[in-house]
Amino acid sequence: MTKVTVALTTYNRSQLLKLSLASVLAQDYPDFRVMVLDNASTDDTETVVRSLAEDDDRVTYIRNETNIGGLGNWNLAIELNTSPYLTILSDDDLMLPELISESVRALDEHPQVGFSFAMVRLIDAAGNSLDLQHTGKISEGLVKGLDFLEQTISWQGCPVYTSSLFFRASALAVVGQFDSPHSKHTFDLTTIYRLAAKFDIFFLARELAQVRLHSGQITETDWRFDRNGPIGVIAEITDAVAYLLQSDRARDENYRQWLAERFLALHARQSEYTQMALPHMQQTWEERLQLASQEIARLIPPEEAYILVDDGQWQGEAIASAPAIPFLEKDGQYWGAPADDATAIQELERLQSKGVQFIVFGWSAFWWFDYYSELERYLRSHCRCVLKNTRLVVYGLQP
Repeated sequence: MTKVTVALTTYNRSQLLKLSLASVLAQDYPDFRVMVLDNASTDDTETVVRSLAEDDDRVTYIRNETNIGGLGNWNLAIELNTSPYLTILSDDDLMLPELISESVRALDEHPQVGFSFAMVRLIDAAGNSLDLQHTGKISEGLVKGLDFLEQTISWQGCPVYTSSLFFRASALAVVGQFDSPHSKHTFDLTTIYRLAAKFDIFFLARELAQVRLHSGQITETDWRFDRNGPIGVIAEITDAVAYLLQSDRARDENYRQWLAERFLALHARQSEYTQMALPHMQQTWEERLQLASQEIARLIPPEEAYILVDDGQWQGEAIASAPAIPFLEKDGQYWGAPADDATAIQELERLQSKGVQFIVFGWSAFWWFDYYSELERYLRSHCRCVLKNTRLVVYGLQP
């Protein structure tokens, strides 16, 4: 039995497919096969694949009679797989030579792991390097699946790029095939979160794949923030809250309360993204900003400076009569988000010592409460929350 099956899903991208398939055949691990699942392409995909596979019996070409969609093609990969490990590679992405060998090692050495994934580099349409992916607060190596879900619902998690993802076939058999309960573009997340609810995962913290960003990919055509993609993503993450609620960890009352808070925060974020897709459903950005400005003006005297955490988006001097201090700031100008909790707390204490009375978080920076969890705990234990709504959270800093 072949140890690894690489399912290379494709549709009308023969030139990119050529590069993708070549990257698979250049792997330093010998025991794998490639299934090219052609979703009824109308270009020269078949010719390209057969020319590359002419002298390589590891490659099988399978053409769908009709286009069965991305979800259908991924489920076809599961149906046709006979290997213990399965990876599904997009036709515009690339494997680096050690991806299979490193992934197999991780899965072999940790039988409780349902899937592994690696760090990827983002590249442009021409293959030029853009950046390494953001990895959040995930630890290298073995990660508890429930810890992964907790990081995900707190916006501290690491994005999983599917072209670096290796599934254990027996784990897929437990959770079932790919499904799309919320969006046709997030069926991968549905499966990833269901697996994490039942199995541990393994993160390879080194660059082992490259993900191509270009105008023809789903991220650009359907996922962008002014379209429907983020709505489906938030729905999937909200499902992760439910998986955690079903776990043994939810026996603790404080844990359930935390999950309830996360659910409400995710639901609020869902409403924001829905507003982008359905602009007349809720208040506009300008309307929310006007309300926030009025609330700040009612709470903080006009001559009293306050700390404004807004990710540099609000132009603080324009939203209230009181002078706003950007956070972080340098020479009075916004200087970006802090590197870590310690930096944030240190800067907050410095401003407190100067007599600043309030710190105001705008909705655009509500993610801070999840990402900077030690700062959030510091505020709760040392300061008094004087206002909290869907636009603002304000803490009083002085006794």
